[in-house]
Amino acid sequence: MVTAFNERKLANAEFSRDMVETMLEYFDAYADDGVLTVEVREGGLWLPNRITGGRQFLGLAKLPDFLKH
Repeated sequence: MVTAFNERKLANAEFSRDMVETMLEYFDAYADDGVLTVEVREGGLWLPNRITGGRQFLGLAKLPDFLKH
């Protein structure tokens, strides 16, 4: 018998078409063993650079409600 496991949601990440195209364009440069990591930060989504230790801004699909006027 399989026990039901209710996973709790940790976060949502929203991607615009442009952001997805950017991920595809730079996939090989930022992927590690065929896996691309996206960091979810307060100011948007970032692609960590495993070689330099830095990161590149991927984008922010839309402004959060608290930043809208």
